[in-house]
Amino acid sequence: MKKPLIAASLMAGTLTTFAVTPAIAEHTSAESKRSIDLNVDLRVDREGFRLGGQLFGLEGVYGAWLNGQFGQRGLTLDGRFQDRDRAFNFKLNAEIAEWLLRFFPGDTF
Repeated sequence: MKKPLIAASLMAGTLTTFAVTPAIAEHTSAESKRSIDLNVDLRVDREGFRLGGQLFGLEGVYGAWLNGQFGQRGLTLDGRFQDRDRAFNFKLNAEIAEWLLRFFPGDTF
C-alpha cells in the first residue's frame, strides 16, 4: 500500500518540478514585450457628440478629440491634437442658425 503512494508522490513532485522550472526560467530570461495601445471614444447624445482617441506608443502618447455641441444659434466645435512634445487646442463657434433660416424659411430650427 505504501509503495503506490510513494510512487504517486514522486511522480507528482517530478511533474510539478518540470512544469514550474520552464516558467521560472522564462520569467527571468525573457525580454519584456513592448506594446502599442489604442483607445477610441465615440459618444452621441441630444446636446452634441464627442469623438476622440489616444495612441500609447513606444515614443509617447498621441491623441486627438473633437467635441460638438448644438445650441440655439448654431454649432460649437472644440478639440485638441496632442503629440509627445506639445498640444494644440482649437474652438469654432459657428452661429449658422440665421444663415440657414435665409435658405430654409420657416420655424424649422
